[in-house]
Amino acid sequence: MKKANVNIIGMLIAAAVISLTGTAEAVEKQQQQPPANVTLTEQQKKEIEQLEADILKKRKDVISKYVEYGVLPKEKGDHIKNHMVQHFEMMKQNGFVPKRHSHQHKFEKRH
Repeated sequence: MKKANVNIIGMLIAAAVISLTGTAEAVEKQQQQPPANVTLTEQQKKEIEQLEADILKKRKDVISKYVEYGVLPKEKGDHIKNHMVQHFEMMKQNGFVPKRHSHQHKFEKRH
């Protein structure tokens, strides 16, 4: 009888923890969504553009090293770098504000 009571109490505690975790995750997901229709000031855009340009240069350098070391063929490396430049230009056209997606998983943590 005593063992059954302990098992029941354990299950109730586990159920409470699981329900609280689900609620916390739902609140966290709502807080992760960016506000709608955000626009950056020109100064903010310049700062983000400089950071993104630095990142682009580093990523292109990495691809160049892969080509140099024979991991990627030159054509594939050039294709990847061109794609990265196009992405940078698209971000620039959008004022460096990420687009909102209707799919929740786009904003969820991946790890």
